[in-house]
Amino acid sequence: MKYMLFLVMAVVALVGCGAGHANLTSITVSPQSATTTSNPQGQVGYTATGNFANGKSRELSQVDGLSWKTSPTSTGTVAATIGSTGEATCSAPGTVTVTASAPENLQLTVNNGVQNTSATVSGTATLICQ
Repeated sequence: MKYMLFLVMAVVALVGCGAGHANLTSITVSPQSATTTSNPQGQVGYTATGNFANGKSRELSQVDGLSWKTSPTSTGTVAATIGSTGEATCSAPGTVTVTASAPENLQLTVNNGVQNTSATVSGTATLICQ
């Protein structure tokens, strides 16, 4: 009985620590390439799909620690910005890279004020602002 209790406690501890949950291995950003206008300011909605070590996948969101960013163009112009929900807005002509990033271990992403320090996984797409 003593050993059974120990075994149950060990399993509870492992599950509570996030053991057994598949890590994020890659992020697929959709659409992979999009084009819109910069005058008037066009918008493109992006989604990020997380692909996990166990072969499963699902759409990611802010709750998962997902963040978005756009790169400057090759000339340094900020041609587009992107919000926290993946909505990109073109403001000048140019080609930018849209990047979605999330922590590798999503189980550590909880709303308790603790920073998730696991490695970051990213995926990219291209946005052409005309």
